[in-house]
Amino acid sequence: MRQEKEVIASVLSVAMQLETVRAVVRTNLLPKREYVHSYEFYFIVNDTDMFEDDIFETSFGERILLYRGDKNYPEMFPNAKAHLMVFRDGITIVINAIEKNAFLSRYHRENVYDNVWIGDTFKTILDKDDVLPEIERLEETQTLFAGAPSEEEFLGTCNEFFWVLKTFSEYTLRKELPSAMFYLNTPVRDMLNRMIRWYVYLKNGIPIDMGILDGNMEKLLDKELFLIYKRTYPTAEYERIWNAYDAVLELWHRVAGAVAEYCGFSYPEATEKNMVSFIKNNAEEI
Repeated sequence: MRQEKEVIASVLSVAMQLETVRAVVRTNLLPKREYVHSYEFYFIVNDTDMFEDDIFETSFGERILLYRGDKNYPEMFPNAKAHLMVFRDGITIVINAIEKNAFLSRYHRENVYDNVWIGDTFKTILDKDDVLPEIERLEETQTLFAGAPSEEEFLGTCNEFFWVLKTFSEYTLRKELPSAMFYLNTPVRDMLNRMIRWYVYLKNGIPIDMGILDGNMEKLLDKELFLIYKRTYPTAEYERIWNAYDAVLELWHRVAGAVAEYCGFSYPEATEKNMVSFIKNNAEEI
């Protein structure tokens, strides 16, 4: 496997050969992590059109995958061409060819679609003619969470949770497995994780690093509650899926009730009772 200095040198060599590339910024400067050998860069360019084609096919070694993020999700890459590449020797290289103003907008976190997996650390490693201001941010900040809900936001989240839980139950009762699992593991879990973030922050009283996609939850959530959280992931057997539903409800009731208490809100007990009865009655009709 190539070492970091070899990867950087090869990327800079390609950038120097391309006249349209005026600067290179390295991003997603992760601290050293086991099993992570990923290198991500922005090429600040005068012309993104030339990066429409696969111009890096033979530039960085034996490649086994090219994924074009800009072609699948163009709204996330305005004025940019995203080349995500995997190589046989075990490394990945990501090159986003982007116009200067679009890059600066992303650097300053002005993009609607910015999220935890885009990268929040930056360092200029090449600037041919000083086209960029000083670009250096070496601490990750996107996963820090420090927020408490307003009462309206709290109640809105509760209502959305019970709505998507109802929808999940309907797919499950009809034995439409892909739809049921999608609802459980996306809309339902999104609401549950949001409530858990509030709970962990309010309990600790200081900003918390939830990690990418809440990856640090096991470290931050009470051990007893995390054991319940683990039960919310079922196998694809309907009995197990309903067991996961029970775990979701148990965990939701505990963390949402605690959030309400921390914030001085009234937890919507009647809504929970009525929705659980509604779902149970539908199940009994089957």
